[in-house]
Amino acid sequence: MSASPPTVGRTPTPPWPCKLLNLLMILVRVLPGIGLATPDIVCERLLVVDDDESVRRTYQAHFSGAGFEVHSACSLQEAAERIAGNTFDAVIADVCLTGDRGSEGLAIAAYLRHLRQDPPVVVLTAYGLPDRAEAAARLGVDAFLHKPVSLVWLESLLRTRIDDRRRGPGPEAMAAAG
Repeated sequence: MSASPPTVGRTPTPPWPCKLLNLLMILVRVLPGIGLATPDIVCERLLVVDDDESVRRTYQAHFSGAGFEVHSACSLQEAAERIAGNTFDAVIADVCLTGDRGSEGLAIAAYLRHLRQDPPVVVLTAYGLPDRAEAAARLGVDAFLHKPVSLVWLESLLRTRIDDRRRGPGPEAMAAAG
């Protein structure tokens, strides 16, 4: 059995929990007055950007299984196309998407900020160069992590950061801003 082609130019099918949720939402709208409360379950939309197909597949399997709607890109250009047509609840990007130890993952974070999108961004690296970590901090990247990373821990980090964004700034941040 051959592997299915990558989803270039296509939107991946949402994981089954999202499909079930969508069906439930339709039923709630179609059958008013049956006493069902609108569920507040949300499928988080995640963009995974890595030039290594096996990494993208591993992240796709883990995060889809955890209820995320996962989109992927293998290059800076493909990531920009995905970002331009969508909003994401979180982004995971490899810092280097080319063979010359570039910093494309940081460019993705900068592009998101330029578009005024503020999802949690996690940048992963196999190369621990201090200048890249400093640049990530200046861009407001939520985490600059060295590979390998526990996917369970990464999922927990993303969920915490997504929840923090949804709740908005706390009283301390509001007091500091005002």
